[in-house]
Amino acid sequence: MRFHFFYIILIFFISEIKAQVGVNTTIVNSAAVLHLEAQNTSSIRSGGFLMPIVTEVQQVLIPVSIVDNRDDGLMVFVSDPVTGKRCWEVYDGVLYVWRSINCTNNNCNSDILYEEDFDSYLDETGVNGLSSTNGNYPGGVTKWSLTSFVTFGDNTPNLPGTLIDEDDYAKVINGVLSFRDTNGTFLFETQSIDISGYSDINISMDFSESGSLEYIDDHTNDFECGESESDYIDIEYSLDNGVTFIEIANYAGFGNANHTLVDDLTGTVSFSLNGISGATIILRVRLQNWAADEYYYLDNVLVTCN
Repeated sequence: MRFHFFYIILIFFISEIKAQVGVNTTIVNSAAVLHLEAQNTSSIRSGGFLMPIVTEVQQVLIPVSIVDNRDDGLMVFVSDPVTGKRCWEVYDGVLYVWRSINCTNNNCNSDILYEEDFDSYLDETGVNGLSSTNGNYPGGVTKWSLTSFVTFGDNTPNLPGTLIDEDDYAKVINGVLSFRDTNGTFLFETQSIDISGYSDINISMDFSESGSLEYIDDHTNDFECGESESDYIDIEYSLDNGVTFIEIANYAGFGNANHTLVDDLTGTVSFSLNGISGATIILRVRLQNWAADEYYYLDNVLVTCN
């Protein structure tokens, strides 16, 4: 008799586990597979869900799938005493990346997360109107890329693209990335930069110019409208691995509603923006100039935590 009673109870328990599970409750939420209730006594109500805690090294070793979405939604809490990262993260089983839900970092100390001053490259590294592989570009360059397009207003990447003449270029000269007579939109883009675990990121870079640059105000979309005189610089960043970019308009009054910087620049413009947070960031500079005596210069690209 006791055996049969125990067997009935066991079958009931197993069937309940297969359906829904409640901890510290007999009334399981109908929408939940697992329902956890806090402990409840006469004077204390306490309890919580403690997910697995790992360091950054241990997180990398988790064998998540990169061929299907079987691990989509897997959660861990990263608490690393070495890097200072403290972050609730969820695995994206579609794009195969960890997504930060909420992060802090106790070890900021103005950490440098990305730095490029162009001093380490051979002179002439970049592209000109006759070549897409000058100096040690692209073989010796991993931190950034250059992109031109088939023709002005076209979205098809092509190098050297709109760099028509041998003396049209985007290349490193004396430790500065220089852009001469691009004849249309030209892109500089950084690699994806890990900023996870930091709640306040600062990006900065320096711009200068030489020549007689100009901007015509009677149009709004230089990339598509066919305007072949206006000179401008757009600074953009992406927090979703390059799917979308956010443009910084009219920086410090040197631009307008459509562009970060336009026309002639007075001296060096030291661009700086903070308050950014996310898992990764990609920086992009989009610019154009239209004459042999027009130059834009980019230097000292820096990403730090605040």
